[in-house]
Amino acid sequence: MESVTTLEELYYVSEMDKVRFVGWTTALARYDFAVVCTGQFFGKVLVVSLTGGQSALLDQQDVLNGEVLVRTFAIEREDVEVIGEALAAFIPCSSNDEYAE
Repeated sequence: MESVTTLEELYYVSEMDKVRFVGWTTALARYDFAVVCTGQFFGKVLVVSLTGGQSALLDQQDVLNGEVLVRTFAIEREDVEVIGEALAAFIPCSSNDEYAE
């Protein structure tokens, strides 16, 4: 007996997202991120580690929380503060950013 699965579309949204690619290096590691600004995540920004492949929805409070960065992106504990401050410069995305519409 064959089973038939019904697919119900929940949403289909297309938008021109704002994306910033940033990279930094420290004495311990290299960090490359894509920061995706979109209206889809209730004020949070999609941060993707291009180095490790992890991604998370974060706000400024999250990126300034060292435990979140260590757990999510495996950032070296010695680098957490400086990387968090660097990422915080891109969150929240404002309409006057150079990559904004």
